Amino acid sequence: MKIQRSWPCMAMVAALLLGACGDDKEGKTQDPGSPSSAKVFGGPKGLTDLRVPDLEFHPELDPLKVTTAGENLVTFMSEDSSDVVLGDLYNYFHFSNVGEWDAMFEHFPSHRTEDTAMVRMQREMMDKWFHKGLRNRAGGAHIRYVSPWVKEKDQRIALLGLDLNYFLDFFENFEGNPEGMRLSLQDQYGRDAIEWHEFDQIDEGDTALIRQFEVNAEIVMYALSSLDSLHCTFLPPQISKSPKLAAEMMDNESMLTLLRHKRENYDQN
Repeated sequence: MKIQRSWPCMAMVAALLLGACGDDKEGKTQDPGSPSSAKVFGGPKGLTDLRVPDLEFHPELDPLKVTTAGENLVTFMSEDSSDVVLGDLYNYFHFSNVGEWDAMFEHFPSHRTEDTAMVRMQREMMDKWFHKGLRNRAGGAHIRYVSPWVKEKDQRIALLGLDLNYFLDFFENFEGNPEGMRLSLQDQYGRDAIEWHEFDQIDEGDTALIRQFEVNAEIVMYALSSLDSLHCTFLPPQISKSPKLAAEMMDNESMLTLLRHKRENYDQN
């Protein structure tokens, strides 16, 4: 069985944000390395002993958290703006985790691509495999770097550097071979970032086998927004491997400027 890769997700999911997300006045921009308290966005709203609860039926048990590195956070964005960005990043991941596709795609800049058929196909594919026992799930995102905004004529763009904890969960009703996903994950995140787990869990008296790939990797994500909106959308880390799509979403010069800023102000420190 062949499983198609869905670029709006992280690893296939996960898979998307910004304009006037707060303001970007220079007086509010933090200096790199300036003291700041660690922040947490999200977290479960209930208790469970299950390592992998079925989030379709219990979305409140989603363990996902988006956190910041506190004093070690390197940020060039005002705190108000970054709070909006990271709150929306949590929403994007969470809606993907629980299978709320319409809400998730509100955090993907689909208005910037003319290939509406492709976007519709990806949504249908994600929903199909979600109900066939394959779950793309972000477990956590730890934010270490937030760039300044780069403005284009109709939008602004920022770059996030983060540690991603991500899972591909295979429930018992999944009929394919999970090993078929290994090369795709290794291609996106590197061989050393991938771990394989198998375990039983008891849910309401029934024992179920859960198989999963776990990813722990340092990645970047692009955040986009119109200049007159507070609504944030995201591009997945593998966008650089889709040059045509990337060109629809932002100018190449903007992408290079953001990557150069991260390299000079974060990677080399």
